[in-house]
Amino acid sequence: MMRNWSVRGRLLFVLFALPLFTPALVSAQGPGGPNPSFPTDPTFRDRVAEAGGPAFGPTGPQPLIREVVVKGNETIDEATIFQHLHTRRDREYDGEVVQADVRRLAGTGKFRDVKTYRQNVPGGVVVTFEVFERPTIRFVKFIGNRGVGDKHLMKTSGLRQGDAINKFAVEEGRRKVEDFYRGKGFSRTQVEIAAGDRPEDRGIVYVVREGPVERINSVRFVGNAIASNSRLKTQIQSKPGVMWYLFRGKVDRDKINQDVEKLTAYYRNLGYFNARIGRELQFDRSGRWLDLIFVIDEGPRYVVRNVNVSGNVRFAGTALLSQLELKSGQFFNQSQMEADLNTLRDLYGSQGHIFVEAVADPRFLEQPGQLDLTYNIDEGDQFRVGDIRIHIAGEFPHTRQNVVLNRISLKPGDIVDIREVRASERRLRFAQLFENNPAQGVAPRIVIRPPELNELESLASDAPNRPRYRGQGPQRR
Repeated sequence: MMRNWSVRGRLLFVLFALPLFTPALVSAQGPGGPNPSFPTDPTFRDRVAEAGGPAFGPTGPQPLIREVVVKGNETIDEATIFQHLHTRRDREYDGEVVQADVRRLAGTGKFRDVKTYRQNVPGGVVVTFEVFERPTIRFVKFIGNRGVGDKHLMKTSGLRQGDAINKFAVEEGRRKVEDFYRGKGFSRTQVEIAAGDRPEDRGIVYVVREGPVERINSVRFVGNAIASNSRLKTQIQSKPGVMWYLFRGKVDRDKINQDVEKLTAYYRNLGYFNARIGRELQFDRSGRWLDLIFVIDEGPRYVVRNVNVSGNVRFAGTALLSQLELKSGQFFNQSQMEADLNTLRDLYGSQGHIFVEAVADPRFLEQPGQLDLTYNIDEGDQFRVGDIRIHIAGEFPHTRQNVVLNRISLKPGDIVDIREVRASERRLRFAQLFENNPAQGVAPRIVIRPPELNELESLASDAPNRPRYRGQGPQRR
């Protein structure tokens, strides 16, 4: 039976047997030839350049560079500086090249200023680069650290000898070292800057006051009724260590704060939108062992009064509601709501509405502990399979097109069923015909996209029922 369907409803069905990425090589060429030379008298131009002024474009043959001189460097050797210079001896002088050299030297971050001078000598010119170095880090020292070695703290700070001294980088290094200690159970550690934050300093010295190592002795929950202690412990990171001293169990106050947020999110996902979580830190007399107590005020659990759908045309509201897991009169549950959203997307996706949008809108009522839940649906258009394009990456893509097509359950002209798309993708992965490494983002995949405007025009000119397959065959050399 002949199928007749509009161009608007046709869909490009793209199969990637391997991820294919072809970088576009774009070349750009400026218009015309070189810019016209600045009409300045050569003698005047040279005097301006020698005085440190701008170097105008040449109007004729330029003098040869007899020597390139670097001065002003104290800690950075000349060889390192010359690596950034394109100005060379026995080449014609070019002011634009000199200025580009200045920009490269400034971009290293090692110099606060760079000046150039040009001096006429018999047979050519001498070009001088005068550099003004930034103060550099000659050493980084840590005083008072006993639990962590210098090398580890050096790596943690992010500072290196030879880098320019920057008071912001010094402060950032202090903060990183302090955070590192607190993550290792030294929550009372204080790190101070003894040297490195003054203009005359040439090295950095941190004074570390470590304090005792704090470990978690026990974790308790107070006020919880809906969830047991063992269940709540699965939601947090802060726990006593295995065999106390040997593994984990160190106090990390940032993790404790994160645990409070995780417990709050856990309760809200179960419908306890007013839940409040606090924590108490109780140390023993030595200050080394902590009893961590989470204080929980659960509040009321919200009940779903009504469940509605909005924007649905393809399916009746009662038919959609019958497929949902979260019903009127039940306690609100975030996981069930997310599952219902996926159910709605799959229902529409099975009928060609593969770009459907479904959004949940919980609305809290004046009555305490109640809410209405509305699913807003934007169905979008219904699509059929248009082109099936097969892209096989690799230097020698010899896999036959039929091998791939036989594992795809959809054909041109079929209404797109998102469930069949997933099943076809699984068959390609399990066929062991192509490289499959999801951890590195390498796996056969199917990509669906609507046609572009120029492709729509091409489709309109074709016979309405003409199926089209496109594939990448072996490359001939």
